[in-house]
Amino acid sequence: MDNNTEKNAYTVLGLQKGAALDEIKQAYLLLVKKYDPEMHTDRFMEIQKAFNRLEKTASRAREDVHTFNFIKGEFSFSTEEQTPATDEQIAQVLRSLEAKKAAGEAKPEETVPKEIHVLMIRSWKRVQKKLWAEAIQDWQQVIKLDPTHRRAKNNLLYSFITLGYSYANHGLYEEAAEVWGQAAQMNPDNPELIHNLALASELSGRTEEAARYWQETVKRWKAQLEREPDNEYLKTCIIEILRKHGDRMASGEKAPTAAAAAASANGNTNRPTGAKGIEDYREILRLNPNDFEAQFKIANALMQQRQWVESIKELEELRRKFPRNIEVMNLLGWALLNHGKVDDAFTIWRKARVIDPKNHQINESLIKAHMSMGRTLRDKKLYTQCLVHFKALMNYLPESDEVHFEIGRTYQLKGDERAAYQEFQKALQLNPKHKNARNAISTLKLRR
Repeated sequence: MDNNTEKNAYTVLGLQKGAALDEIKQAYLLLVKKYDPEMHTDRFMEIQKAFNRLEKTASRAREDVHTFNFIKGEFSFSTEEQTPATDEQIAQVLRSLEAKKAAGEAKPEETVPKEIHVLMIRSWKRVQKKLWAEAIQDWQQVIKLDPTHRRAKNNLLYSFITLGYSYANHGLYEEAAEVWGQAAQMNPDNPELIHNLALASELSGRTEEAARYWQETVKRWKAQLEREPDNEYLKTCIIEILRKHGDRMASGEKAPTAAAAAASANGNTNRPTGAKGIEDYREILRLNPNDFEAQFKIANALMQQRQWVESIKELEELRRKFPRNIEVMNLLGWALLNHGKVDDAFTIWRKARVIDPKNHQINESLIKAHMSMGRTLRDKKLYTQCLVHFKALMNYLPESDEVHFEIGRTYQLKGDERAAYQEFQKALQLNPKHKNARNAISTLKLRR
């Protein structure tokens, strides 16, 4: 569930990401008591769905992958810096210090500590008023004067993190990515921060940056998984990213276009998966060997790259696991056909049709495959074999004027004008407006 499509489950339950299961259950029960399902049906259903997304480890991991992290922290000031001085008093001290430096009346080692102290006082006052931009300027100035100043660095980092979270939750993803990027320069090893940057960059359309940050995020999760090999939550997080963002991680790498017939028959309208995408799906299989979707996408990607032998191998392995899966059988049929194993392809499709006689996908594949093979064989002047495929189409399209025309055209090229004439007439009977059939009959009459 993406942050930009609907409320995340934590927001619905009034929680922050990272809440314990007991907290999730408690929040859910309180809201269910508050919103009666009959009086507040929509709200109740929203609450129920949110709880369902967070109740189980796997579904919570999938939710968390697409939810911004609330990174805990706090501003740090010494007791002396929390002084209720007026703006005029602070400005006067700063002007006085600046004047002494300019006049050479004081050495930097004397003025810098005082200047830093006054700037920290002013930043504390600005934090109380939530003047974040002004406070950030003060801390940046402190760090410029003393790059090792611990409290100023802490406050600057925490302000960037907090401001980014506020921007993100208001849909200002571009702004969130900017300030989180500044935070990452200060703390490049914070996995929650890098994860937030990946999400914000993606939602703001920064494709290349998003790919880089997702790679870094997964890298950190994998390192943690090596230390905790039984952590199912982490496994699910990694799988979710590899599945949804594998192609984006490929940095625009594209695969060759698949055979039109195979893509059409499989209903594949997704962007082709490149070699990096295949690698990501293989990584999913290493984490979860029984992941059907990952293995099927590998086979589909190999099809798109016209790697017929490799795709057949993947599909046959899938078929051993799922012997009655029509989708697998259909794609396997196209892989076999493209690899030149025509009889095997039609055998697979016929078996699939026995399993599910009314399956539209299989019937469409059989029709397109027979039509494609018929025309291919006719172009090669193999008319007898060509007619076998066109006549097989009569089992699926007995009233098709187009099929009768194709048969007639084949007989005509073969030299059997009588049979051709009969087929053209059948085409016209089924469709009196069939122009090609009418022209073909006129041609045959002229030759008599």
